[in-house]
Amino acid sequence: MIYLACGAIMLAIGVIWLFSPAKTPNRMYGYLSYLASVNKDSFAYAQKWARNYFILFGAIQIILGIIIHLLNWDKFFILWLLTFYLFILAPIILTEKKLQDFLKKRGELPHDYVEPDKIKHQKVKGFRDKK
Repeated sequence: MIYLACGAIMLAIGVIWLFSPAKTPNRMYGYLSYLASVNKDSFAYAQKWARNYFILFGAIQIILGIIIHLLNWDKFFILWLLTFYLFILAPIILTEKKLQDFLKKRGELPHDYVEPDKIKHQKVKGFRDKK
């Protein structure tokens, strides 16, 4: 049931963004990130892809929820609880990757942007990482 509920919410958000997309960067409505707020084109691009991914992953979750219920696998609730968040993270990760590629092709990727996958920490004695 967790997949049905979460999928329905994600699908609803995607459909709302389809018919009423955010016009300007806003913390309350629409998809907002550092890369999405670089310029108007990147913001519009982020809204489009976030909407598409929310609709896609919401529909996938609903289908998975129906299959899980029909196969009577509801008793494995802990397993579904530990895996459903991946479908929440996927649209965000994929939208950010699309934005990176979009801004790189246009030469508008901010000079201070660091890809999260390329951050390297040096371990030092104690609990703090060396900066």
